[in-house]
Amino acid sequence: MGRKSGKAAKLGDVPALARGLEVLEYLAQYPQGKTQKEIAEAVGLPAASASRITLLLEAAGYLWRDPDTKAFRHSMKMLMVGQRALFDADVIGLALPYMRAIRDAFNDTVVLGVLHETEVVAIENAPGRNLFRYSLDPGHRSELHTSAPGKALLAYLPEEECKALVARIKFTRYTKNTITSAKAYMKELAEVREKGYSIDRGEAYDGVYCVGAAIRDRNGYPVASIWITGPAQNCPPKNIPAVGAKIVAAAQAVSHRLGYG
Repeated sequence: MGRKSGKAAKLGDVPALARGLEVLEYLAQYPQGKTQKEIAEAVGLPAASASRITLLLEAAGYLWRDPDTKAFRHSMKMLMVGQRALFDADVIGLALPYMRAIRDAFNDTVVLGVLHETEVVAIENAPGRNLFRYSLDPGHRSELHTSAPGKALLAYLPEEECKALVARIKFTRYTKNTITSAKAYMKELAEVREKGYSIDRGEAYDGVYCVGAAIRDRNGYPVASIWITGPAQNCPPKNIPAVGAKIVAAAQAVSHRLGYG
């Protein structure tokens, strides 16, 4: 017998993988999630198979199950896998002109980053032009409770996903301004949603300011954040609203081009 060729034949050689991919592709159409029964009926799987596949994908971190509705949907890990290619090829290209415009307006460094576990990872930056500037190279990691982008991203996560992630944060104090409790942090996230932008008031490093906003995909999911950072002396508190408005406008423009709104 000749060797099988083609994508379908190769997937057919690994039926469990093929069924798992079918489940992932099906759930991609339903951001709010589907139950095991709905998945089984839609994909044409026996109930036992649907149960094994969804629980395996959940254990591997690719699906997240709502504790109340029991519906499965793509997890942050699954979104990150798919978004990496999107960010590298699309979001960076969309965001850079806005990042450079903000940098040119205020002369401080502007950064683009994504959520990964309990950190924000920088993936691109427009370096500041001030003599004294704060630099964040791609790959730099910031903690969620001390960073403007972390607050911006968590503020727009689905409620249960946000609570689950906040529960994992170690609220380590670094400066007198560091938020050190989940209760205070959730209050801060509510303020972010009200204003549209987030602030780091020197919460990781004394003498540094950051202002950020979330970039959202067509479903409203926060997939990245744009933020500006520099010495606190460059941006006194009275200037924060104007800087925040610029950051929000940039994030909204990129979100719009991704299909949001």
